[in-house]
Amino acid sequence: MTSVSNSENLNLPSVTVAKILPKIPEEQLYTHKQCYIGISLDNPVFEGNSLHALLSWVTNKFEHCLVIVGDHLSRFNERILNGCDWETASKIACDRGDEFITKTQQLFQQLPDCRATLTRWKQHLETEYYEKAREIIDNLFESNDEFRASIERDALSFVKRLTRKNHNLAVETAEAVNLSSEYLIEEIAVFSSLSEQGWQVELYPGPELRVLVDVARGKYKDIPAGLKKRISVELKLS
Repeated sequence: MTSVSNSENLNLPSVTVAKILPKIPEEQLYTHKQCYIGISLDNPVFEGNSLHALLSWVTNKFEHCLVIVGDHLSRFNERILNGCDWETASKIACDRGDEFITKTQQLFQQLPDCRATLTRWKQHLETEYYEKAREIIDNLFESNDEFRASIERDALSFVKRLTRKNHNLAVETAEAVNLSSEYLIEEIAVFSSLSEQGWQVELYPGPELRVLVDVARGKYKDIPAGLKKRISVELKLS
């Protein structure tokens, strides 16, 4: 893939398109005029010069980017790591989103006009598109052993990464995997609903979930329509 760009600002990392799923030429990717990128509040890539580099690259390559702060989604992590009840976990997650927006306000104000729209996770759970996608994915999780095993495999991988990084789990491993599975189901349903609304290109500075690699390769038939149109782009910074 092609390495691009923040050459006009040598203080910023360069951005590379590492992989596109389903596989299409990079030139074809840019025929799409809009994209979205999810902000993981636990990922240091979404800070400082790395975040600046990503946003500069994105707004240079696409006419409009939806930037989604994954604050409310991180309530699952608060449950896993801190044992919070749902109300407390949601409050902490919201506060973290507030903090991110305050910290990055100046950066977003520097972006070209109308090139990026900053949104928050919870609002994407409140659409008809999400409700339809969620119902289909929930049914698939209950009825398809392979799909359920794939979700749980990714969930277990996440829990193992936490323990390798010396994070202490506040819940039993089985409960952590269940919560992580719920996280993934919610995330995938939002991805599908965004695609249905015309946001088909997802950008992320990291590898795709293995379950979504399987989806992109057509492994599961009874998936929401949005996932069939979705394009996943793995970015790398150097």
